[in-house]
Amino acid sequence: MKRKWWITALVILGACGGTSGAVVGELSGAGPLLLETTPDGRSTTTVPIEKIEPTTTTIVADLESSFAQLMQARVECGRDPYSCDVATFTEVNSPIYSDLQQLIAERRSAHITATGGGAIRYRIDKTQTLSDSSALVYTCITDDVVLVDGDIIFDDSMMSSLVTFTLVKVDDQWLWNQGTPTRWTTEEDLCDFDA
Repeated sequence: MKRKWWITALVILGACGGTSGAVVGELSGAGPLLLETTPDGRSTTTVPIEKIEPTTTTIVADLESSFAQLMQARVECGRDPYSCDVATFTEVNSPIYSDLQQLIAERRSAHITATGGGAIRYRIDKTQTLSDSSALVYTCITDDVVLVDGDIIFDDSMMSSLVTFTLVKVDDQWLWNQGTPTRWTTEEDLCDFDA
């Protein structure tokens, strides 16, 4: 049970939201002018509109921003498990959806909530796009948020982990599909946030 809780708990509680990158069309200064005839017979010249394809920088920014928003949604679930809807930040029926549904149900029945004590810190070490609708986000996370049951401290331990998150795009929104810990410990800060 403890190991199952640790793996599920790796889908942590916090981080701030961000803004997403955008791909826009823009007028190209290069290339030929187009000659067009208007309905009243006048001739005009226009510059063709060239669609800008997503660059690696734009894709990475979008993934990082989306990941921050997913983490923020997860934080809110920890603070108020009674209002938590896991489907707003995970792909329905995915491995992480099932794990979090179970965790939130346990937290509700045991009246366990996250407090303002402690913090969750994370760093995105790498992103990897697998397709237009799936990507990997490699993170390092340190969590020492205090969990309480009413006035009683339930857990104030520190956990640090390396986690690879699988994100999928559903209806133009990145959602968590899976969180796979590659290393975790309660003995040290793997991310060196306190160094």
